[in-house]
Amino acid sequence: RVVITGPPGTGKTALWLHLRFTATSAGRAVPRTQTSLAVNEADAFVDETCACLVDVPGHPRFARERDEQLRGARAVVFVLDGAAVARDVRPTAEALYDVLACRHVQASECPVLVVCNKQDDPLALANSRAKLLLEAEFDVLRASRQAGLDSLQAARDADDAAAEERAADYLGVDGKPFAFEDLALPVQFNEASMMVGHDAGGLEHIERWIADALHA
Repeated sequence: RVVITGPPGTGKTALWLHLRFTATSAGRAVPRTQTSLAVNEADAFVDETCACLVDVPGHPRFARERDEQLRGARAVVFVLDGAAVARDVRPTAEALYDVLACRHVQASECPVLVVCNKQDDPLALANSRAKLLLEAEFDVLRASRQAGLDSLQAARDADDAAAEERAADYLGVDGKPFAFEDLALPVQFNEASMMVGHDAGGLEHIERWIADALHA
């Protein structure tokens, strides 16, 4: 199972459609889509590899569905808006943090591909810049989340389950600025533009990454 997730309006469903119909869409731009109101799921051949593709809407009310899908994930594709990530870095970082802190994702060392979409927009950030912004925001997030979990653990009188939850939610190396390279699970960044098309839009690399992840 390949779970496609990320904030709303970033191009998740467009990517899902492309991957689902890749045999007929190669070389073409992916059509514009509307914000999904339900989970989309379909089997497809991606780079000659059979994959169950799951597109989860990015609205927070679908967080439970996202977590359920992550429990069976072999690979995760997180799509962000490269043109808006500087403005929306907090919600984008929160969504990605939730994915990386998922216990199944951690336990299985599930590979994650972060796709910086909308590179056709002049305001879009390169994946290297988006990565630095997210790492800086992760530092802030993990401090605030740990503070909240510390309070929860104290309220539970140092319950073992609360201690495990606190450990699982802490990403990176304690005492060191957050870096994706410090995670046990592999996280890669890739630039893409669904509107440009298959080759120039970077979609071929995404297909190859998915196939490699499923064969690993």
